[in-house]
Amino acid sequence: MSPYRSTKTAIGKLLIQKGLITNEQLQEALILQRDKIKDKLLGQILIQLGYLNKDDLYFALAIQSGYPYIDIRRCIVSPEVMSLIPEIMVRKYQAFPIDKIQDVVTVAMVNPLDNLAIDQIQDITKSNIKVFLTTPSDIKEIIFRYFGKSEE
Repeated sequence: MSPYRSTKTAIGKLLIQKGLITNEQLQEALILQRDKIKDKLLGQILIQLGYLNKDDLYFALAIQSGYPYIDIRRCIVSPEVMSLIPEIMVRKYQAFPIDKIQDVVTVAMVNPLDNLAIDQIQDITKSNIKVFLTTPSDIKEIIFRYFGKSEE
C-alpha cells in the first residue's frame, strides 16, 4: 500500500470533482466505452475525445492511487543511479530509477501497484523503494533518452 493518501473514488467522478471534465463528457465517454471501444480505459477515451489531457489524467490517477505523479522528462539521472536497475528490467516493468538517498531508491513507474516489479527492484538494488507515478509516453521517452531504441 502506498504511504500516500489514496481514494476509492471512481476516476470519472474524481475528474468531475477536480473540474477536469463535465458530467456530460463523462457520460459520453462511458457510452462509447460500453458500446464501441470496450478495450480502452475510460481515461484513454476521454483523451481521444479531446476532453482531457494526459497530464490531467495522471494527476487524477495519482490522487486515486495515492502515489505522487512525477514528470520524469525533467529528471536528470546520474550514471550511478542508472546502473542500479538493469535496462531489461527498466523496459519490462516500465520502472525508471530517479535517485538514491541512503538506502532508498526513488523509482518512477507506469504501474505503481505492480508489487512483483517493486519486489524485484528492491531485491536487485538491496534498497527500499519509493514509487512515483509517471505516464507511459514519458517513461518511453526517458528510456529512449538514456538507453536508446529497444533491441526488439
